[in-house]
Amino acid sequence: MSAMVSAPHDLVKGPPRSEQAMERATWLVLVLALVAFLGVAAVVVGRSVDLLSHVEAASTVEGISGVVLARQADLPAQGSITAGAQLFQGDQLQVSFGSTARLRVFDGSFVDLLPGTRLRIDRARAARLFGWQSEAQLGIETGAAQITVAPASPDARVFELVTPAGVARLDAGQYTVRISGDATRISVWAGKVTMLADKQVVDVPPGKKIILQGDGKFALVDVLENVLVNGRFADRLFAAPGSAGWTFFEDPAKPDVAGDVRVEVPREAGAPGVAVRFTRQSASQTHNETGIQQVLTRDVSGARQVILDGWLKIDDASLSGGGYLGSEYPVMIRVKYVTLRGGEQVWTQGFYYANPEGRPAGFGDPKPQRQWVFFEKNLVELLPGALTIEEIQVFAAGHTFDSSVADLRLLVD
Repeated sequence: MSAMVSAPHDLVKGPPRSEQAMERATWLVLVLALVAFLGVAAVVVGRSVDLLSHVEAASTVEGISGVVLARQADLPAQGSITAGAQLFQGDQLQVSFGSTARLRVFDGSFVDLLPGTRLRIDRARAARLFGWQSEAQLGIETGAAQITVAPASPDARVFELVTPAGVARLDAGQYTVRISGDATRISVWAGKVTMLADKQVVDVPPGKKIILQGDGKFALVDVLENVLVNGRFADRLFAAPGSAGWTFFEDPAKPDVAGDVRVEVPREAGAPGVAVRFTRQSASQTHNETGIQQVLTRDVSGARQVILDGWLKIDDASLSGGGYLGSEYPVMIRVKYVTLRGGEQVWTQGFYYANPEGRPAGFGDPKPQRQWVFFEKNLVELLPGALTIEEIQVFAAGHTFDSSVADLRLLVD
C-alpha cells in the first residue's frame, strides 16, 4: 500500500516590493500636487477676492507750509511736492524742519504733521463689496502730529497707526502723537486707542495719555503731563550737577546786596505746604534778578494745551507797577522757547500788587498783596508757533522785594 504525500500549498504572491514602493510614491506625488494646487488656488482666489473687495484710495496733501518731500513706492528718490499732491499705499512723506503739512486721508480723517515728522501710508483701501471694511493704516517713524479720525463709513473702517512702540487702533476722535528717541506718546482727547503693550491689550480712554518706552514698558497718565521736576519743592531745591531740576540764578547788574532764595513752610491758613521765597533789601536802589530756573527742552509742537499754573504771594516791592521800564516785578516768569521756524523767543509775565506812580506794566498782572493767589496761563495762546520749550525761570526783579511761589506745574499734552 503506497502512501500519498501531499504537496505543500502554493503561497499567494503579491506584486514585487519595488512595485509597492512605486505605487506609494505615485500616491504621495498626487497628494502633494493636489495640496499645492489647492494652496495656489486659495492664494489666487484670496488675491482675487481681495482685489475685488477693495480699491486703492488716494490721500491728499493739503496746507503745505515750507518744504515737504514725498517718495512714491515705485521710485527710489524723493522730491518736493505741493498742495494737492496725492499719495497712495507705500508712499512716504517727510516734513522738513520749519515746515508743516496736512494730510487728508481718503475716509475724511486729517493728519496735521509738524516739523521733522516722517510718515508712511501702509494701507489706504476703500471697501467696494458689502460686508468688507475700509482700511487706513499710517506709520509715523518720528516727529509729532495731530490726528482727527473721522466717523466710520456705513461699511465700517479700520484706522491704525504704526509706531516704533507698536500698532495702535484709533476710534473716531482726536489725538496727539509724539515720537522721540526715548518714548512714544499718544494723547486721547476724544475717542479711544487700543493697542498691545507689555504683552497686554490696553485701552486708552479720553483724557489719558499712553507713554511707551523702548523696552516695551508703558504708563497711563493724564493727557496733560506735568513736565516740571520738583515743582512742589518737596525734594532738595537745587538739583545735583547733571540732574534734572532747579538751579539758582541771579542777575545783580551792579554791586549791591545780593538776593536770597530759600524754601519755607507757609504758616497762613490755606497756604500751600511748601514754598520758595525770594527776598532782597537793596542798599543802593539797584536792579537785581534773583530766582530759580529749569532746563526742559520739551517738544510742544502741535500741542492742543500747554498750561503753566501755580500759586504766588507778594509781600513787598519797592518799585511801583513794573518799575521804571516795565520790566521789574516782584514775581516774574520767563519762558524761553524755539519756534517752528527755528527762531529763539522769550515770553515774560510779571505780577505786582500796586502801581501808585503809574509805572509801565504792559506784561504785568495785578494781584492782591500778602495773599496766596492761584495763577494759570495757556501757553498755546501765548507762545505762538512754539516747537520746544527750552527753559523756564521763576524769579523776583527790582530793588527791594519779598515774594513767594509754590506748586508750580507745566502741563503739556
